[in-house]
Amino acid sequence: MKIWAYTDTSKNVGDPQHLKLFATSDAAQSWFKQNDPEGVAFAYEIILGPGYVAKTLLVLAVLLLGLADLFTTNIILTTGGGESNPFMHIAQTWLGPWWLMPKLALTYFMMWLLWRSNNPYNIALVVAFCSTPVLNNLLIITTNSP
Repeated sequence: MKIWAYTDTSKNVGDPQHLKLFATSDAAQSWFKQNDPEGVAFAYEIILGPGYVAKTLLVLAVLLLGLADLFTTNIILTTGGGESNPFMHIAQTWLGPWWLMPKLALTYFMMWLLWRSNNPYNIALVVAFCSTPVLNNLLIITTNSP
């Protein structure tokens, strides 16, 4: 991953206008056209580290577990079973087939909260907790199948 950096040498170090960082080359070029047509930005490689990768994979695991929960819950419902979670049962009663929306909204909200965390161990604990409904649903499906 790269960023583009521009230094205004007419400003003192520490001045908010001294250093500009851009996420893309296009963003830098757009800024230069309006503010400093003769300026140039230099590309620098960013090293993200293993913690960033682990955090990304863990947050994506929450999304996959949420989708697996929806899928396995639908299998239980189509085979005549019911919802164990009282909040989702109320959502199913009130919203009918649209009960998926609050479930997905809660999953995305949880992902957003986890992304703000800097502790991968806490994120991993939440991922483990999110796996329990899926495991429970799979247990229900296997015990009720002929």
